[in-house]
Amino acid sequence: MDRAYREDELLEATVIDSEGYIYGKVEKINVDEEKITLVVYESKPDTKTMVDTNALKSELLKSVRIPFGAKIQGLRPAKILAGNIRKELGLKSEENLTSEHYEEYAKRWGIPIPQKKVETERKEPKGEINIEEIKAIKVSMIKTEQGEKVVKVILLNDPREAMFRNIPIQQKVPYRSTEAIKDKLVLDSNGIALGYVDSVVLFHNGPGIRVYSSKATGRVDLNVLNRHLEISGKPHVANLIRRYFVQDIVRMEELEDFMQKAGLTLSLPPDSVLSRRVKEFLMDVPWDAVHKIGDIVILELTLPDLQSKGFLLK
Repeated sequence: MDRAYREDELLEATVIDSEGYIYGKVEKINVDEEKITLVVYESKPDTKTMVDTNALKSELLKSVRIPFGAKIQGLRPAKILAGNIRKELGLKSEENLTSEHYEEYAKRWGIPIPQKKVETERKEPKGEINIEEIKAIKVSMIKTEQGEKVVKVILLNDPREAMFRNIPIQQKVPYRSTEAIKDKLVLDSNGIALGYVDSVVLFHNGPGIRVYSSKATGRVDLNVLNRHLEISGKPHVANLIRRYFVQDIVRMEELEDFMQKAGLTLSLPPDSVLSRRVKEFLMDVPWDAVHKIGDIVILELTLPDLQSKGFLLK
C-alpha cells in the first residue's frame, strides 16, 4: 500500500507529466468540499536591484575620522564606524549591526547608497492539478556529494507540460546520445528517484543507460559543518555532533554512520567536505525499459522489478 503524505511534506514537490517534462512545483494544496487541487508554480529568472552592503561599508569607512586616542589604542576604522552607527541609532554596544543599520546611518548622513543587480528567481503561477490527474506520489532519497538529498515527486497521468510546450507525444523513445541525456534524474515507474544518467551503454542486443549516484569520499571538517548548522537554525544537531565526536576532522563514513544511528539527514555544505566526488554506478538499464525521456528519465519498471531482473550493479 502506498504511504500518505502531509501537506507540508509535499510542498516544493516537483510535478512531472507523463512524458517526463517538469510542469512546476507545488506551492500549496487546496482542500474543498468537492475537490482537492494542487496549486503549482514555476520559477522564472529575474533580476533584482538591491543595496550593495560591502560597497556601502567601504564608502562609510572613507568618512571615518580616527581620533588621536583611538590611534593610540590601535582601534581599526571598522570598529570606530560600528561604534558611530550604534551611537547615532541608539543601539546597545553588544547589538549586532545589520545591513539595515548601515543603510539608515548612510541616509542620516546623506551618503549615497550603492546599488547592485542580483540574478535571482521569481515564482509565477502555473496552474492547478486535480487529484484525479495524479498517477503517483513519492518522497525518496538520493545520494549526492553533499549527502543524501530528498527528492519529492508527483507524477501525472497526462502530458500536460508537453502540450504546454507543443512537444509531440512519442509512443516509442528514440535513441539519444550521452550528451543529450547526461545527468538527467532517473525515476522508476512509481516515481522513486534512482540516480542520474551517466552515459549511454551498449548491450549485445542494443543500447541502454547507465545510472549513477554521487558521494564524497574523504573527510569532513566538523567545525565548518557545525557553524552551518547553527546559522541554519539547527544548533541542537551541532550539539549532538560535538558530544559524539572528540576530533574536529572525521572520515565521511564515520559521520554517515552517526547520522544513520541518530536518524538524521544532513546536506553537507561544500566547504565542510575535504574530499573529492566519486560516482557510484548503480544499474545498467536496457533502452526498452526506458518509458519516457523529457527533462526527467522515467523507466518502465519499478525498483523491485529492476532488482529482480538483475539490472542493479550492486
